Amino acid sequence: MRRGAGGFILAELVTVLVILGILCMVAVPVVGHVSTWGLRTAAQELAAQVRQARQTAIAGGEVCYVVFYEFSGRYRVDLPGGSEWVSLPEGVTYGGNNFVHLHGRPTVYFRYTGAPNRGGHVVLRDKRGNRRYVIVTPVTGRVRISETPP
Repeated sequence: MRRGAGGFILAELVTVLVILGILCMVAVPVVGHVSTWGLRTAAQELAAQVRQARQTAIAGGEVCYVVFYEFSGRYRVDLPGGSEWVSLPEGVTYGGNNFVHLHGRPTVYFRYTGAPNRGGHVVLRDKRGNRRYVIVTPVTGRVRISETPP
C-alpha cells in the first residue's frame, strides 16, 4: 500500500484500540465511585452538623440537639442561636437509627461537657444499597463515619 494514500495502517488502528482499552479500564472504576459521592457527602455533612452541636454545647454551656425526621429525609439541628433544617440529598435515605426517642423523634443531644445523651448511630443508604454509618460514641461524644456497622 502506498504511504501517501491517506488511509491508516493496521498498526495505527491497533495502537489506538489498545490506548482506548487502557483508558476504559482506568475510567470504569472511577465512574463506579461517582455514584457514592452523594452518600459520602450526606454522611460528611451529617457528621459535621453533629460535631457542631457538640462543640456548641461545650462552648456555650447549653444543651444542643440533633433531631432526625426519618420519613421526610431531614434532620434539625437545634443550637442556642436557632434551629437549622437539613435535607438529605436526592437518592439518599435513612436506613436506620438507634438514638433515643424524645418527643416521638430519634434525637441525640449533647450536654455542656460534650457528652451525648447516649451513643448510637444513623445509617444512610443510597439507591444502590451502599451504606454509611455516622456513629456517636457514648461518654466522649466522638463522631465518626464508617462503611461497616458499629
